[in-house]
Amino acid sequence: MVRAGAGETSGLPARRAVLAGLGGVLLPGTTAGCLGPSWQEVAATSVTIATGNRRGVFDLYGEALAEVLHRRLPTVSVRTLRTDASVTNLREVHRGRADLGFSLGDVAADAIAGRGSTDEPLDLAALARTYDSFVHLVVRAGSSISELRDLRGRRVSIGAPGSGTRVVAWRLMSSVGLREDDLDPVEESLQPSADALAQGEIDAFFFVSGLPNTAVVELSERRDIRLVDLGDLVRPLSRRYGAEFTPGGVPASTYDVPAVETVSVKNYLVVRPGLDEALAYAITRVVFEDQAAIDRIAPGVPQPNVGAAIFTSPLPLHPGAARYFREQRA
Repeated sequence: MVRAGAGETSGLPARRAVLAGLGGVLLPGTTAGCLGPSWQEVAATSVTIATGNRRGVFDLYGEALAEVLHRRLPTVSVRTLRTDASVTNLREVHRGRADLGFSLGDVAADAIAGRGSTDEPLDLAALARTYDSFVHLVVRAGSSISELRDLRGRRVSIGAPGSGTRVVAWRLMSSVGLREDDLDPVEESLQPSADALAQGEIDAFFFVSGLPNTAVVELSERRDIRLVDLGDLVRPLSRRYGAEFTPGGVPASTYDVPAVETVSVKNYLVVRPGLDEALAYAITRVVFEDQAAIDRIAPGVPQPNVGAAIFTSPLPLHPGAARYFREQRA
């Protein structure tokens, strides 16, 4: 392996309905509910995975997935590309510079529709819906910031320019009437933001991540921090931007700080539509059947649930992934 560069649960009836909609007959050599062809039956090739901010969950999960793919698929050379996450990842996959990438759901929905951070629709598919991310608005424990409107006049890290965090942060702030000239925005990625808050150089930072976020855990061990409750913003966000935004909570045990309600965002493992079907199938198998190996490399990292994984709309499922999910019908 080579490094390069910088919720929702669904009932069984709903899952069966979607699986039925995948249609078609199982391919030769496979049977429903059983393992298909040998892991080794993948042509020699290379795969690049666009991950995310250093120490973020996209980065940790992507590194672990790459390592397990490297072990499980000996004919495949796996490379990771560390990025500023969602926006950059979608562009890299669309341009063919990456084969897979992680993205927040709202940013991915924008990308295929050609709105938001993209000027034209991007050609993308999905291998799976993965875990859900949660919006973190992190402040020092003694801060007077208790709601989003209190960011007015403050120095706030809103995420790197190519990140989904930056998109979500501005959507949140605009929902309460905050504009760019109402605060002193800093465009930094996760670890520099955590360091800046610890050193008193900023008043707050946003980050959208699965739980727990390693950088926030380590920050909480260095400084007394807390999270700002954002639960009342779920409804206006979902009304304006769609079902990618849902309610979510951060338990007190996550960072040893008071529990808060916040905004949850779906995540997708996005893929080039032209990726070889056999390879896409094999990668999907690894994602769901080698979770124990992934957890050994990145303990506690959130992993996808096969029951929710097929719900990738508005992104179409890649045929290789659809084949894998068909085989899970009982």
